[in-house]
Amino acid sequence: MGAALRAAEESLTVLISSRLPVESVERIVALVVGADQDDAGPGGGGTEGVDAPPVLAKVKEAPGNVSLETMLTEIDKLLAVRAIGLPRDLFIDVAPKVVAGWRARAAVESPSHLRTHPVPLRVTLLAALLHEREREITDTLVELLISTVHRIGARAEKKVTEQLINAFKKVSGKENILFKLAEASLGAPGGDRAAGRVPGGVGG
Repeated sequence: MGAALRAAEESLTVLISSRLPVESVERIVALVVGADQDDAGPGGGGTEGVDAPPVLAKVKEAPGNVSLETMLTEIDKLLAVRAIGLPRDLFIDVAPKVVAGWRARAAVESPSHLRTHPVPLRVTLLAALLHEREREITDTLVELLISTVHRIGARAEKKVTEQLINAFKKVSGKENILFKLAEASLGAPGGDRAAGRVPGGVGG
């Protein structure tokens, strides 16, 4: 059974790798060329070899905290993945569970281990990792954008409210009423205020 499974995987990886353009295969293979610290010398073994190792490590990294820098880093990851040029229908007839298994293997295996695999398997494992990470990074960017917008909105609302309260305090003779109105608008944005009932007897 084990031999049958290996034979089936071999046939499937040959099929998957054959769907990739030659340029994409070269870029995928280059991801693990000289990517280990012990065999990555100052020269690095070619232009793609020098640039590629950080790409694979970067793609595997988890996102940082919500910040503009994190968003820019995730955008760089997404651009690096898309630069490989994976066809959108590469895994269209492969079960998601199989793709997820390949992705998991590529994520934990070292570059030196990945280089020991036959080219079709090596390319398929890395392509699965890139395919899945593209989706994950896109989801992360959406979440970061939403969180950033909410954070900006919260800060802006707080700043505006503080400015209004400070302005109300300066209104001669009505500072207490206006101050309570401002506080009530924050404490009951849709309830008491809408019914004309503001804490402190300001409802009239």
